[in-house]
Amino acid sequence: MKFFNELPKQKIEKNAIFLHYTGRMFGIGCSVFSNEALVKINLLKKRRNKSGFIILIPNIDWLKKYDVQLTPSVRNLLQQYWPGELSVVLEVPDPRFQAISQNNKIAFRVPTDKLLRELITNLGQPIISTSVNETGEKPVQILDDIILGFQNWFDFAVLPEKIEVINNIPSTIIEIPDGKIKLIREGSIPFPEIELSYKSQLILFVCTGNTCRSPIAEFLAKKMIDKNNLHYTVMSAGFIEEGIQISENSKSVLALNGIDASEHLSALLNYKMIRRSWLILTMTKDHKKKILQLYPASASKVYTISEFTGFNFDVMDPFEKDLEYYKKTFEEINDRVKIIFEKIKGER
Repeated sequence: MKFFNELPKQKIEKNAIFLHYTGRMFGIGCSVFSNEALVKINLLKKRRNKSGFIILIPNIDWLKKYDVQLTPSVRNLLQQYWPGELSVVLEVPDPRFQAISQNNKIAFRVPTDKLLRELITNLGQPIISTSVNETGEKPVQILDDIILGFQNWFDFAVLPEKIEVINNIPSTIIEIPDGKIKLIREGSIPFPEIELSYKSQLILFVCTGNTCRSPIAEFLAKKMIDKNNLHYTVMSAGFIEEGIQISENSKSVLALNGIDASEHLSALLNYKMIRRSWLILTMTKDHKKKILQLYPASASKVYTISEFTGFNFDVMDPFEKDLEYYKKTFEEINDRVKIIFEKIKGER
């Protein structure tokens, strides 16, 4: 078995079976449209049929290629969790999927691992992904054990240089028939979190310490949501420390505009916040860069607040500046928050 830690230069043979890494687990993959490879994988795993596989695509826009229809609410949910560990059962009218579908429905996911997404793009076809094990046995998640016991299953392996197998908890699988979310299998993402995200998308504002700029944005956004009865949730966070009170000047400029922020305490940005967020807006380019370094799979939903609203400059830190400077910062953020909700409303 040949190993690659970048895309193979040669064209991938259409019936090839390969070892891959989703970002969380090792898996067996092949083209969805290779009946020969699908039959072989079922024989190797001692599976009874070709249905029930999870299908991996590189991004949400690939669903359009196969005439998969998404409601705005479902699309928002997928934009939040993809790439990630959420698999969603969708109706697929494309007849090429009939051999692996159940009642014309298939579970799709966008994997976290960038190399695997690039491989699928290069192949030009979705791939099936299933665990390395015989049916009924535990998935094998140690590469040396896969090489020792399953090497003859694969034609080649495409694996990133750095592999962090977190655990062998599979993806959570859901279906949303008639607009109502339904759990098929609970995995690495708790179902109550997904339900909450489906009902109300979370907008997360981020600055350095979560004591000056991002709290202003959070409270302004909450005021707008309440005023217009919008179905969004808002939070803010920073990179330094949690439990710190809002700065006196931020509290003052908010109070001057009828907003009481005296109970705000800083929150420390973490992975669960990132996953739970539908849209993440940072005050500067450096904040955005830091998030992408820590959580690269979140790239599709992280923007600077100026980038998202069409401004050309960052919202600079007013820390230790006078009240007049904070008033200017408040106005900068207020202008952007208004545009955020105008834009979201327009996109919907």
